[in-house]
Amino acid sequence: RSMKILKLQAWDTEYLQKLEALRREEHNWLWKSVRLSALTTFIFWGSPAFISSITFGTCILMGIPLTAGTVLSALATFRMLQDPIFTLPDLLSVFAQGKVSADRVAQYLQEEELKCDAITEVPRNDTDYDVEIDHGAFSWEPETTSPTITDVNLKVKRGKKVAICGVVGSGKSSLLSCILGEMPKLAGTVRVSGSRAYVPQTAWILSGNIRDNILFGNPYDREKYQKVIQACALTKDIELFANGDLTEIGERGINMSGGQKQRIQIARSVYEDADIYLFDDPFSAVDAHTGGQLFKVCLFSVHKPIKCDNVCMLLT
Repeated sequence: RSMKILKLQAWDTEYLQKLEALRREEHNWLWKSVRLSALTTFIFWGSPAFISSITFGTCILMGIPLTAGTVLSALATFRMLQDPIFTLPDLLSVFAQGKVSADRVAQYLQEEELKCDAITEVPRNDTDYDVEIDHGAFSWEPETTSPTITDVNLKVKRGKKVAICGVVGSGKSSLLSCILGEMPKLAGTVRVSGSRAYVPQTAWILSGNIRDNILFGNPYDREKYQKVIQACALTKDIELFANGDLTEIGERGINMSGGQKQRIQIARSVYEDADIYLFDDPFSAVDAHTGGQLFKVCLFSVHKPIKCDNVCMLLT
């Protein structure tokens, strides 16, 4: 994608010059590193001979007698000290890395705890609303005086399908974070009834096969599983793989397209059979035809895998 932009803007020559300049700078540093490494290796392997020569030469100049026992003892001592001295730089490096890791852990442990009262869990039998926000004010920085989103009033009745539309940066994703309890609450109340399944805007994929990513630790129900992958338009994609849904996806889904990863993520949430589904722009990575199929078959079909009494909130 980046190369297409360079070709379109005719920036080939300019960027080639920049790359060559960076390569020359990199070459200079690599050359210095190689010379320093060679010097270090020479000093290390030659240090026993150098130290022995200096020590015995000093003894001769000072008139200290050198017997066979003294010379052999000195050589044995120098040989014993060679390995500890050689590992000393590595030991110092390990200590430095350990300090950095310890500082990171300490910084994480010193972070402010998420408040347990961000949301109130309500039993489903006690209310007809699965999501209620009353005069809510939320901010990603609790110390600030200007909330990220404020004066939020929302009631979603059980079984309703809600679409939230808005421009980029208007706070749609932050609203879902409020419902999940991940965004600090400054004022108001948030009441949620039932379990939640969240589909973020950027697909998150486990290192494993397709089936494991969809099941996500849940027991395998063949009929339900087939219904979900069909509703999420994954049937043809799985048939194209040599090992079907047992195909290894790889680290962060590197061998799959963005649309495939997004559909796997949607299938994972649908298979979870939650009470509340939160979709953050789930069709951004798929084409119009596939997005339409997901919208009609997965969300609003009579035979959809999402039950009629489940809440579905869709951001777009």
